Amino acid sequence: MRVTSNNMMNSYLKDVQKNLQGMNKINNQISTGNQVNKVSDDPLKAVKIMNLNNEISDIERYNSNVDEVNGWLDMTDNALDKVGTLSSEIKTLLTSISGTFSKDEMKAVSSEVNEKIKQIGEAFNTSYGGKYIFGGSITDEPPVKVNVDENDGTVSLVFRNTNDEGKPNKALSDNLNVSVSNGINFNYNLNINEVSNSGDAFDIFEEVSDALKGDTADFEKLGELSKKLDSYLSDILNQRSVVGARSNTIQTIKNTNEENKIEMKGVLSNIQDVDVADAFIKYKSAEMVYTASLQVTAKIFNNTILDYLR
Repeated sequence: MRVTSNNMMNSYLKDVQKNLQGMNKINNQISTGNQVNKVSDDPLKAVKIMNLNNEISDIERYNSNVDEVNGWLDMTDNALDKVGTLSSEIKTLLTSISGTFSKDEMKAVSSEVNEKIKQIGEAFNTSYGGKYIFGGSITDEPPVKVNVDENDGTVSLVFRNTNDEGKPNKALSDNLNVSVSNGINFNYNLNINEVSNSGDAFDIFEEVSDALKGDTADFEKLGELSKKLDSYLSDILNQRSVVGARSNTIQTIKNTNEENKIEMKGVLSNIQDVDVADAFIKYKSAEMVYTASLQVTAKIFNNTILDYLR
């Protein structure tokens, strides 16, 4: 008889404990707003939630990269716009020269042109976030060296990083890539070889500077240089078109990422979020069952659970 009573008591205690655990689980869900607060609550849902959270984190990381790329591309376009504007102004100065120009007027034009060539060199050395945007994979050093002749003030541009043969370091032509979506690596930079036509632009600017050293103008030479500048301006516009296309592409990728993120958050919400009203009803129901189980146990054994535990 004692064994039977002990078995009954253990059975009722297990039921009471189970009911109490159920109440605690529901109460925890209401407090946190989450259906699953530990893996043991629902292992299958816990794995799904973990995977979804990881995918959402990946998208947020991708979009952080996209924002960096957007900033880089904007800075690239600004730098190319500056190079184009200055090159156009140099051409305008060349075409303004006439046969009546005095020595001082030629010197003034030369001085102004050389200052603009210097500014073009500075534009080639534009940096973003502490990285030189036209330096290929050499982002910690400016790709262009601006030389100023101390005697006549003429300015020339040369590659800063060269090999033993005096040719540009291959790293200056490297492309930079970053992950912007699942399985998508995006090439976002233009290097100094591309924006200077492998240094041809440097030669043009040097020719312009040299052509203005004399007291008189060589109009045939200036005409040739104007055509070369026109060609280079066309190249700069093409490079800006490339930047614009990349900006449009990266924005499309970001929009797709955001759509995927919203969809995943919706799925996550359906799996994870608690219907508080429904959970409260379940809690009150579990509370009633728990209270009733205590009362039944007390009546059957003429004792309380606390007395039994003592």
